[in-house]
Formats: sequence, C-alpha cells, structure tokens
Amino acid sequence: MDPLHQRIPFTKAPSTLERSPLNVPSSNTPLSNTISWHELKDWQRDNEYILTGYRRAQLHWKGCFTSVWAYLHNETINIHSHLWGSALFIYFLTTFYPAYVQHHEEATWKDIAIIVIFLLSAVFCLTASAFYHAASCHSKEVSSRCHALDYSGIVVLIVGSFYPSIYYGFFCDLRLKAFYLTSITFVGVCAAYIVLNPEYAKPSHRGARTAVFIGLGLCAVIPVTHLSLTHGFNELISSMGFGWLLASGALYIGGALLYANRIPEKLAPGSFDYFLASHQIFHVCVVLAAWAHYRGLLTCLHYRMSHASCL
Repeated sequence: MDPLHQRIPFTKAPSTLERSPLNVPSSNTPLSNTISWHELKDWQRDNEYILTGYRRAQLHWKGCFTSVWAYLHNETINIHSHLWGSALFIYFLTTFYPAYVQHHEEATWKDIAIIVIFLLSAVFCLTASAFYHAASCHSKEVSSRCHALDYSGIVVLIVGSFYPSIYYGFFCDLRLKAFYLTSITFVGVCAAYIVLNPEYAKPSHRGARTAVFIGLGLCAVIPVTHLSLTHGFNELISSMGFGWLLASGALYIGGALLYANRIPEKLAPGSFDYFLASHQIFHVCVVLAAWAHYRGLLTCLHYRMSHASCL
C-alpha cells in the first residue's frame, strides 16, 4: 500500500481543561469551616436573614466542641455569652452566703435555699443554652433533643425566678405564699408541656414559643399587683427590690421581642451574621436580666431580715 495513503490512527488530543492539573479537584483540599444559608441542610435552617457563618453538620461531638473555641461562626457569641454567664452565676453561688447572708443573724436555711434555687435555675438555663448552641450542628436528632433542653432551661429559670420573689413578697402569709408557689409551678409545667412539643420546635412557631415564655413571665403581674395593694407600690420599688425585678422583666421581654421579630437582621440581611443578631442580643438580655433579678432578691433578703417579725 502506498505509504501516503496509510491510515494513521486518530487520537483525540486532551483538552486544555483536561490537561490542566489546576482543574482536577484535590481530595486534600480542606473544606471551609463555615458555609452559607443555601448550603445548609433543611434541619439546620432557622433564620433566613443570617446568610453566612454556619457550621457544617459535624455528626460527631468532637467537631461540635472544637467549634466552641477553634474558629468564629454565627453561634460563637450565643455559646460564649451563656457559657460565661453560667460561670458568673456559679461564682454567685459560692459568694452570696458569706457576702450577704452570714451577717444576718435572723437568716435561716430557708433563706439560703430559696436564693440557691434561683441561682441554680440560672446556671441550668445558661448551661443548657450554651450546650444547645454548641451541639446544634451535630445532627438532626441531637439538635432536636438539645433544643428541647434549651427550652426546658428557659422554663426552669422563669419559675426559679418566681420562687424567691414570692417567698419574700409573701413572707408573713403562709397561705398566699403556698398558693402562689403552687400556681406558678403548675403554670410552668403547662408551659413546658407546650414548648417541648416537637411541633413548636419549628422555626415557623418562633412567635408562639416566645408568646408562651412571655406569658409565663407576665404571670408575675398578679402577685405584684397583690403586693402593691398590701405594701404600697413605692415600698415595693424603693425598699423591697422590685425595681430591680421590673428591670429584669423589661430586659427579658425586650430581648424576647427582638428575637421573635428577628430585629435587626431582618432589616439588613447578611449584616449581622456574626455579631449583634437578635438571638445574640436576646442572650445578653437574659444574662443581664438574671443579674438584675439577683440584685433585687438580695434587696428583698435585706428588707426581710430588717423586718423579720411577722405581726
């Protein structure tokens, strides 16, 4: 055969994209620590106005707890605000007796116990919250269970805040004291039953959850009104520490309303992904409110130790 007419096997030349090693994904390329809203799994989605800074689904505890310290994400402030808030109230647990109770000869074990109940409720709430926000990136099942723990902590803190306030407010009336303590315990159990229903864990029920918590807190209006009629509103505010308790309530409600309405991130989506989002503001309000409540209880304690006799 004529060499000029021999068929030469055709071999397709590799394209530029195929030849370039830059376009071959490397299995060694590390994934970024955070992802955007659009990359989230459905169970991770809660606030569409927070656009970036989400942690990947970890599927193991090490990844969750490493994220607490290792890198910045949009839950960092939520975790640390309540983690250190819990540490603050543990400090109060160790110092309130020598600082505020020991020098009152009239103080009994009941005075110690009632303050300890409040401080432990604050520690439980803040610890449960920090734990949930750390573990929320684990998996759907773990996130759901930890979210229920978080809700339980809120109810425990609200009810635990009522106990010493009612104890000192109705210090000399055992029947009214028992009535209000029993009532708030019953209402707290009902609130827990509602918010622990899995249906209420959905983002669409954010407003309903907030309404339950605010409603539980507003139960304070009834005993406070009662006390203002028996003691006078001025005495409640100036002598019995209820000014601090009103400030505490205002912080709780104000923070909860911002959280429910997702302000300020709703006004400028993506601008508050890491700092000053509504949930973060709410967390700070909770710590400040619990501290204000503690200051009010110490004033109540001092007032009752100065008016210890019941006529």
